[in-house]
Amino acid sequence: MRRRRWLLIWGLAGVTLLTLSVRSQQAERIQGKQIFQVQVPSGAPAQQNTPPPNIPQVPRSAPTEEPPRLTVVLDPAHGGADFGARGPTGLAESDVVLDFARAARIALEAQRLRVLLTREGNQDPTFDARSAMINGLANAIFISLHVSSSGPVGTARTYYYVFPSNVTPALNLTAGAPLQTAVQPSGAQPTRTNLIQWDDAQRFSVDSSRQLAFLAQTVLVQRFKDSPDAPIAAPVRQLRTIAAPAIAIELSSIDVTDAKRLDQMAQPLAEAIGRAVAEFHPFSAPSGAH
Repeated sequence: MRRRRWLLIWGLAGVTLLTLSVRSQQAERIQGKQIFQVQVPSGAPAQQNTPPPNIPQVPRSAPTEEPPRLTVVLDPAHGGADFGARGPTGLAESDVVLDFARAARIALEAQRLRVLLTREGNQDPTFDARSAMINGLANAIFISLHVSSSGPVGTARTYYYVFPSNVTPALNLTAGAPLQTAVQPSGAQPTRTNLIQWDDAQRFSVDSSRQLAFLAQTVLVQRFKDSPDAPIAAPVRQLRTIAAPAIAIELSSIDVTDAKRLDQMAQPLAEAIGRAVAEFHPFSAPSGAH
């Protein structure tokens, strides 16, 4: 009897423990579901791939291409064995214009422009070598610097290229002697292609060169009194093979007994070039391959 009672007690205890274990496991599963389930408001559509709310979304912008910076190619004329004009004290034009170009480079670089010199020292590049420095560039202008052997001291003149209608000697800005004969058929008009004849390169930039020349001369008159009011159109040899806006600036004169007078022209010339280029810059966007 006593033995049967103990068996009944142990059986009931076992059933109770088994029931408690099952209920505990069910409670844990229900709690886990409550933790990981996302409560969606009634009637709200389900969202997929929703980024965490604390990460800002940055809109994508289309890539933009910036136009190339304006490049100014400064051409100190002559160089090497070609001294250009010589003054009574032995001063050489090639040395003076190199100093002018260095001063102008500082003024232009202050405008965050790219500046190249056709020569950095006493070299003598050919006309074509100087032209080649710019003809492969987009959005560039060319300024050739000279000092005359005559004319009122302290004056400045700007030149832009004009294509002659017949046989005309190209001008040597220093001595006024013909450098080379430029032959152009009367009324000839070039055909616009991707390739431009070397000796005809300036034809497509005549209008922009004239505009740059007028801007430069207007500023030069303010700094060099008694200078002409307008630029001069002339078949300057160096400008003919430039496939970009191109001008030549000539100061007077090398025929001074005091070299300091020429040194004093460097800064106002540099300022004038810098201002003219700054005014011309908005109109100098690239218009096609050279």
